[in-house]
Amino acid sequence: MTLFEKLLQEGSLHAQAGSAGKRAALKAKLTPSAEVKQVAQGLTLSEGQDQTFDAKSVTVNGNLILEDQGRLLVAGDLVVEGNIIHEGFDYSLLFVGGSLKAHNLLFHGEIVVLGDFSLQGVAWTYYNDYSTYADTLSARLVVSDDREDAIDKVRADHHLIGHSSEIGPQLSKLLAKGLVDEEGEWSYTTLAKKLKRKEALLP
Repeated sequence: MTLFEKLLQEGSLHAQAGSAGKRAALKAKLTPSAEVKQVAQGLTLSEGQDQTFDAKSVTVNGNLILEDQGRLLVAGDLVVEGNIIHEGFDYSLLFVGGSLKAHNLLFHGEIVVLGDFSLQGVAWTYYNDYSTYADTLSARLVVSDDREDAIDKVRADHHLIGHSSEIGPQLSKLLAKGLVDEEGEWSYTTLAKKLKRKEALLP
């Protein structure tokens, strides 16, 4: 049984990635192939779909979209030349054995990044059913909405942590006009649609 097959049998990767030491040990078990993979016109994982890439690097030319119960595992580096969007509120998994780069991220499920985790704009995770595991995360705005993410170091111009009702006023000042109403409320569906159209969340 391969490492990816073992990981896909787990309901959560907290036990394997919950600390820097565990992440380093997990990374040492990965043996990516020399393949450099290009995925044209974006990548969508339908509900319940699993996709694995045993490759040195994978580049997605467009958005990466995971529907509920969708799971993507990449042994090496992953570059998304667009946005990463989890459509839904059920479990999904994004596992990257190397570095992860993208424009923006909106995600409810579990994220494991064993290398550098870098976003050009917004890293937005929401709800506390799952967590994000990484050594570092860089973005202009990092939002942990009602969620405890296990990231050792966050480098961001703004880092908001708390329930949506608490961080709404601050978000209304940071996001593009119209995304947060006067009461500090917003719609995840609206955010996802905007990212799918590759529209900016930040002014």
